[in-house]
Amino acid sequence: MRRATTAEPSGAEPSGKLTTQAKDEPTAGAPAEVNAEFDREQDAARPPTPPATPPPTPGATRLAIADPDHEPAWALPSAPGEEFRTDPNLFPVGPSVLGEDAVTDPNLGPALHGLAAFRAWLRSLPRRLGAWFLLRLVPAILAGLAAAIPVIHSTIRAVHEGWQPAGDDGIILTRALDVFTSHSPLVGQYSEAGTTTGQIVHSAGPMLYWLLAVPVRLGGPASSAIAMGIVNTLAIIGCVALARRRGGPVLMFAVAIGIALMCQSLSAEIFHDVWNPSAAMFPFLLLIFLCWSLACGEYRLLPAVVIVASFVVQTHLMYVAPTAGILAVGLGGLALSRFALWRRSRAKSTPRRRSFVAAWVFVAVVAFALCWSAPAIDQIEHDPGNLVLIARSVEDRGKTLGPAVGWNAVVEAIGINPWWLTDAKGTWTRKNDVRKTPSKTAIDSAIVILLGLWLIAVVAALRRRGDLVAASLMALAMCLAIGENAANNPSNTLLAGTLGYTLWWGSQLGLWVWLTIAWTAWCALGWLVRRVWPLLVPLAHRATSRLATSRRLPKLPRGGVALVIALLAAFAASLAVTASVGEAIASKEHRDSHWLEYASIGVLSARIDAFIPRGQTINYETGPLDTGTQPMEPAMRFTLTLHGDRVLSTGALPRLGPYYVLDHRSYQWEVLLTDSSAPERGMTLVSRVHFVDRGHQTVSLWARHLHHGRKHARATKR
Repeated sequence: MRRATTAEPSGAEPSGKLTTQAKDEPTAGAPAEVNAEFDREQDAARPPTPPATPPPTPGATRLAIADPDHEPAWALPSAPGEEFRTDPNLFPVGPSVLGEDAVTDPNLGPALHGLAAFRAWLRSLPRRLGAWFLLRLVPAILAGLAAAIPVIHSTIRAVHEGWQPAGDDGIILTRALDVFTSHSPLVGQYSEAGTTTGQIVHSAGPMLYWLLAVPVRLGGPASSAIAMGIVNTLAIIGCVALARRRGGPVLMFAVAIGIALMCQSLSAEIFHDVWNPSAAMFPFLLLIFLCWSLACGEYRLLPAVVIVASFVVQTHLMYVAPTAGILAVGLGGLALSRFALWRRSRAKSTPRRRSFVAAWVFVAVVAFALCWSAPAIDQIEHDPGNLVLIARSVEDRGKTLGPAVGWNAVVEAIGINPWWLTDAKGTWTRKNDVRKTPSKTAIDSAIVILLGLWLIAVVAALRRRGDLVAASLMALAMCLAIGENAANNPSNTLLAGTLGYTLWWGSQLGLWVWLTIAWTAWCALGWLVRRVWPLLVPLAHRATSRLATSRRLPKLPRGGVALVIALLAAFAASLAVTASVGEAIASKEHRDSHWLEYASIGVLSARIDAFIPRGQTINYETGPLDTGTQPMEPAMRFTLTLHGDRVLSTGALPRLGPYYVLDHRSYQWEVLLTDSSAPERGMTLVSRVHFVDRGHQTVSLWARHLHHGRKHARATKR
């Protein structure tokens, strides 16, 4: 019903519509009941008034969290792990998950908005992870596996030939068996560096033993070689994936092909060997790419950097100097990137997105504490500790090889015809390479490359290309490290010979240096094309633009499909090239240095396991052994330890620790390993094997059970 209106003036034209007064004004002259009826209709049409919200209890704050279904697009992450905006003024207010009567506190919005956004992120996680897996992870895995073909081939062949832990491998696996026991190792493998000070020095920590502690107990001795092959393959895949993140598919395949080519410069035994100089080779290569990404601001990689760097440094002392150099660049680049981000956000007066740098730093600190807990305990329990002994051996090196040898190492690593692009002539040849004067071509090219790296660092800094600055500085730091390692190596015969394996990482250095130069050239070419091409060919550029926008050209409804097919074909071709390079390198691999002994070690191990019951204490002795038979001694010690026996011997302290020292302990069995065929009085011949390695060899294994036990030892060699 309408409110009554006033009559029109006389003589006016009828308007055809009623003229109403304002709603809130009373109608003059209208009956009171008419106005009352109108008011009742208006009240019925209004929405009900919500009940008043009771005031919150003093001291308590009720909060409202916005429903993620009502979130705007900017509030949702575009990729897993992306941060969210934290400005309380930007947070939308929606239905509360805590109740309709909840009170929204904008000051506490940043603290609780993450929960709502996290719920939305969880709902979208399967879709996002699926796309990330298909578009980024799968190509990197395939390219990494193609690059790792030499590693995979070497591991499979070693297992097929019956791999056994000969030589130092047997000692390493014996110590790996000690993990999870009351005498778990606190330090790493025995190091010859202590010969300069006359003290027993070990590698910095036991992380190599931790890595092998589980595989060594599963599937026999070959399971350790399989584990190392898997670790090295995963390290290669990690390098390729990080290259994909930094430079896209072009850099990904460049790195994959480069790694496959680098494998030709190393002995195939390194790819699956548990020996500590070999075990850290590919993890060190992964560390290079991790530090590069860290320098580019990838703070989420901090825990991974800490773990991999700790493993590499603890595995062998030869990695300490290069690891320190690339870590300095990585951490410095991360600090500068965060500082630049802070300055930009402050200059623009824009709200900074929530970052979790402190959380990742905390995780990295915890990882560091766990990784270095064992060396810290050793340092506390012993005076002096192993870390102090390492420092003393560095300070007191005696006469060294000198700077000429250090410069030769740099030239051989990065100059023309570098180590990483040459076939491995032998396992120990690099100790001879650095003693010879390099060719003039190699020297001149090395000088040009070093100057080029400095130029890249300067120009990239001016162009604000932090990735190229970090890559070039890391290359220069590693060049300095390899020169320092070679120049300051003691000159005595024993330690000078260690250059045969302490310079193996020169292959990784050469790969990184040449890759840095190639990637810089590619980036410069792209910049040149983008800047110069439109200026040189303006007509062609305009014609191309007109053709691209012309309506007279027929449309290709399947153009998107054709593009996808072309990209897949390019990816398949690049993958095929990488795989062919890997297969070519794998076809030239040589067998392990101890492969002729594997079968004999297997026979002796099976016989002694069946002859001696489990859980015995054994006095393990060795007779005369030459260079062809001596590697069998640690292998048999490992076999007995894996069998569950405690194997004692004189002279076991430096390499195995006090738990295995005879030291007048009682024992129930005596075991003798010798390359003599003469009978041993009072002992039973367990097995005798014949093989050819550096001549015809015969090894005999004898044993004797002592019913009442003994507490003294025979005069033996270790």
